[in-house]
Amino acid sequence: MKIKRDQITGMVLVILGIILFVLIGQFKKPMSLEYPGPKLMPSIAAFGLVVCGAGVFISGCRQKIEEAIIITKSGLLRIVITFIALCLYILGMKYLGFLIVTPFLVYGLTTYFAKASCVETKLWIRIVFALAVTAIIWAMYVPLFGLELPVGELFE
Repeated sequence: MKIKRDQITGMVLVILGIILFVLIGQFKKPMSLEYPGPKLMPSIAAFGLVVCGAGVFISGCRQKIEEAIIITKSGLLRIVITFIALCLYILGMKYLGFLIVTPFLVYGLTTYFAKASCVETKLWIRIVFALAVTAIIWAMYVPLFGLELPVGELFE
């Protein structure tokens, strides 16, 4: 029996979801019904990764069609770099907080993916985009929803 692409994808998603749950568990702010805190959205994402990954894996097991497994080295490298960046992002938020770490992550990933796809973008556009994404997320969470985002242990 050959392992299919969907099975590999499903396994990777489940593993990423579990790792994300472990990293989220390091946030000190507890979740409660009154105030879900900064753990809520990443926990929903991790749960979604596990559930969707399991679904993709089961779907791959049920498929009768044989397919060739195609994972290029550059594609695998992009996945690994993105995963490492997200792990560093979570760790960085723990110590430095959302407002400091998020623009760097968004800028770094947009620059990396733009260069990987040979798309030319100007430096100032990527900087403005990273700052805008950070500002929009902050504006949605803090003033609009009344939730807190991690400020970082160094600034508490």
